[in-house]
Amino acid sequence: MISIAHIAHYVFDATITYDDVAPDQRLSHGGALRLLQEAAAVASDLRGYGLKDIPRNGVAWILTGWRLELLERPAWNTAISVETWPRSMDGFLSDRDFLLRSGETLVARGTSRWFLVSAATGRIARITPEVRSAYELDETRVFPGGDDIPGNGKSPADAREAFSYTVGRRDIDTNHHVNNIHYLDFALEALPQAVYDHLPATVDVAFRKQILLGTPIRCLYAHLEDGRHQVEIRSGPEDAPVHHAFLWFY
Repeated sequence: MISIAHIAHYVFDATITYDDVAPDQRLSHGGALRLLQEAAAVASDLRGYGLKDIPRNGVAWILTGWRLELLERPAWNTAISVETWPRSMDGFLSDRDFLLRSGETLVARGTSRWFLVSAATGRIARITPEVRSAYELDETRVFPGGDDIPGNGKSPADAREAFSYTVGRRDIDTNHHVNNIHYLDFALEALPQAVYDHLPATVDVAFRKQILLGTPIRCLYAHLEDGRHQVEIRSGPEDAPVHHAFLWFY
């Protein structure tokens, strides 16, 4: 078990809320990701690079990928803790890992990848020595073997459109585009009922391009040869689509 005494680690204490549970009143994948997202936000805030610090620093962290493995599903109103630490920080990217526990029980583990971007231009910004010095790193991985979050995907020719939607105001976050949790919401709508009713433990999310207010999106579902269930979120014309994200359930 990874020690929470390490200086690089932050422990976020919370309670599973009503919004975090599925219809069976137990923690959902989306609820777990919300808790991980909140823990990451608070951990960076304590290092001087949170939401309130953007005007001063001129930079912000933008998520580019998730991997979540949901091992247990505690019930509503259960006290939990999220242990998180930055694992790497180089160039334009930073990797951050997570352990979610209920008491001594490991509930979920996750990893994430973040771009540093300029608040003024929205473009990728290099991680400066000043940014790097604000964080303590721990190279410990929650997923042994060095597997990285997939950065890309491709829908097979037989992928079918399974869900369409026009992005509304409720989907937009403080970065003025669709919040990353809603990508999972869209993908879940595209899954066959039998898959949705028995979701695999692990989900990977690779973000390709932000989705803005009013964008008509469509989700393509495919059951891949390796057994994974894939959903691609795209927009634009069929002959020149915009690829927004790929999600894999396995």
